[in-house]
Amino acid sequence: MNRVVASLPDSVEELCLVRLGLMARRLRAFPFAARMGRAIDRSASESISNGRGLLRSERFGLGWGHFGVLQYWSSFETLEAWSHRGPHSDWWREALERMRTKEDFGIYHETYLVPRSGIESIYLNCPPAGLSAFGPTGPAVGASTTSRDRLGRRDGRG
Repeated sequence: MNRVVASLPDSVEELCLVRLGLMARRLRAFPFAARMGRAIDRSASESISNGRGLLRSERFGLGWGHFGVLQYWSSFETLEAWSHRGPHSDWWREALERMRTKEDFGIYHETYLVPRSGIESIYLNCPPAGLSAFGPTGPAVGASTTSRDRLGRRDGRG
């Protein structure tokens, strides 16, 4: 079994995680939600390739008509700078207009700032995903064997 742990790149002291959710509240909103998802994917790809601070973006399903995107940003400042210009501001305005006029679509985001010391991971027989797709990886041995050890809480404190 392949056991790998990942950590933040040295240049990142505080990881900014964004959970974005899109909800098609009626069947007629599905095409719009799909188009918004593709727009988010395109802008994420551009941000990663242009070095704008986005480290990784992953889409996931949450249930009928509800899907999300989890993004890993190198800092809150890079996320904030990106969010105040196109293409983000363009599709955000379009989503707001859809919600005002048709009331069949919903969107939300949650932002979490996580210090380096508050992050641990393990990947068992997985291709690169999440943190392991952009952070340094190594074997899960010794002090990297348990979550408690990876978080530096072996002594029970913390």
